[in-house]
Amino acid sequence: MAEFQVPQFIEEKPKIVGPLTIVQFLYIGSGAAISLISYYAFNTILWLIISIIVVGISVALAFVKVNGQDLPVVALSAFQFIWGPRKYTWQRAMEQTTFDTSDLEKIQVIRKNISIQDKIKSIALGITTGSIERTKAGGTKFQSVTYITGEHKVAKRVDY
Repeated sequence: MAEFQVPQFIEEKPKIVGPLTIVQFLYIGSGAAISLISYYAFNTILWLIISIIVVGISVALAFVKVNGQDLPVVALSAFQFIWGPRKYTWQRAMEQTTFDTSDLEKIQVIRKNISIQDKIKSIALGITTGSIERTKAGGTKFQSVTYITGEHKVAKRVDY
């Protein structure tokens, strides 16, 4: 069987320019370029202020990580969150509907029909399963009981 060498540390980005990756090098280089341009464009005090700010930002973008994520990724996510549209799905808009009294009467008739149908279904279920209750004079309740053998008998029901 052939043996293959498995590459190690594939999570790390390759170091292209000395100890820096290409992205880190571009951040540091762009900060240095802006500082150099501002040196020739402004006086010493203004150049120093601009250079401190720009170099600080470029070093932070190149090296700072927040919870294992690079700072540019975190900053981009923050900007998208702040300026992006928000949709709150748990606050669903309720449609406004109006009912006439005739509609209410129709709904009540439908509810009565449904309750009658449910009663019929429960009675039919009781008949098919053999659990229908019978009440005799004096309030004694009897119920059909099916034994394991399949035998059906009527027994007195006692509710404790």
